[in-house]
Amino acid sequence: MQINEAKSAELVARLETLPFSKWHRNFFILGFLGVMFDAADFALFGAALPPIAREFGLGPAQAGLMATVGLVGAFVGALFWGTVSDYIGRRTSFSATIGIFALFTGLVATSWNVASLAVFRFLSNFGLGGEVPVTATLGAEFSPGRIRGAMAGNMLTAFPVGLIVAAALSLTILPTFGWRGLFAVGIVPAVLLFFVRRYMPESVRYLLSKGRIAEAEQTVAEIERQALGRERTSDELKAVPKVHPEVAVKTGVTVLELFTQGRARQTILIWIVSFGFFWSSNGILFMLPTILTQQGIPLSQAIAYQLVQAIGGVLGYTACSFWIDRYGRRPVLFLYYFVGAFFHLWFAMSSGFTTFIAAFLVGWVNPGVYGSTGVYVGELHPTHIRATAVGWFFGIGRIGSFLVPTVVGIMIAYGLGKYTLYMFAVSFFIASLALLAIGIETKGRILEEITEAKPAAA
Repeated sequence: MQINEAKSAELVARLETLPFSKWHRNFFILGFLGVMFDAADFALFGAALPPIAREFGLGPAQAGLMATVGLVGAFVGALFWGTVSDYIGRRTSFSATIGIFALFTGLVATSWNVASLAVFRFLSNFGLGGEVPVTATLGAEFSPGRIRGAMAGNMLTAFPVGLIVAAALSLTILPTFGWRGLFAVGIVPAVLLFFVRRYMPESVRYLLSKGRIAEAEQTVAEIERQALGRERTSDELKAVPKVHPEVAVKTGVTVLELFTQGRARQTILIWIVSFGFFWSSNGILFMLPTILTQQGIPLSQAIAYQLVQAIGGVLGYTACSFWIDRYGRRPVLFLYYFVGAFFHLWFAMSSGFTTFIAAFLVGWVNPGVYGSTGVYVGELHPTHIRATAVGWFFGIGRIGSFLVPTVVGIMIAYGLGKYTLYMFAVSFFIASLALLAIGIETKGRILEEITEAKPAAA
């Protein structure tokens, strides 16, 4: 057993000391594209909802309920695939989620009534809801601690890029081919499955946690050959840092472990952050065109606001990913949520050209803080429950996200639509307080250093 532990420690240390290389770049691109297609598919429904509502004769509350059906699918998918990937592996789950959301997004275009539309949307979101937490976990487990924020966080920068892709597709396809043409392109992400085998191995840390040390050693050796052009020499291996990864851990009920060994308070705070973020993020993502068109703003202008927001999101994501490596997770993430609450408030109160500036700043923090928060959550948990923790972080938040379209629809129906954007500012403010209360700093630390002993508060 001691030999296995020593070998496992060596393998993790070898991963941690690798420079950013061609292998890391290829892995990054594949994960990036997966998240980008995921976000694009996810966002298409927001732009398509007004014409879908017209075709099927849906009122505001019914349209909000239709958006909710898809969000429930994403909620179930995040919980399911995050948890399952701690049992069957990250790579298998990544492939499954991409295949499912590509297939059923394409089938949305064939919907012949409201029921078929709801079923296809639920199943497509069941896949895409799980793709982001699985990718976030993979990114964290393959990224060296010194650049984990920049590498894993920027991998999720693909989310606002996907929003830009969705906005561009909506502006070009929707007027000419209608909403069905918009969803027909959703089958494209399936091509990524051909590249998974070559560029995405199973997580070394996952393999070690299952006692599959020989497979983990083969994976590390192959990564070293691609990254360095050779394997490490014995002298080089003597210099690697000492870590203590999990080896052959008995798998229990992983979600229950989120509340054991002193994790209950941390888990509740993480879920509050998640709920606050998703309430605001998906409320805007799905319902902004409906909110603004109900106020007399043309649909094309509403989509333009979303495009500006998405551009801000790309820059905000990238900045946040680098800043958390330089200044720390807690201060940067807290400021994103806290200052972001006031950006949302400005957007609610603005008019004219300043609305575009406010939309850009809202995008900077929302979704700009999304990826880095997911990285932080993964860092706080040991390997055998890491994907479960990340999946439930993204999943619990979706309780807010699948409730908010219905709430917004009801508010609009009762003439309260102008107050919806104020509600999003409040949710971001609450998230900032919960994030600060977690009280743990993880900057620059190897994952095993964070989880083998309770870290000190920053």
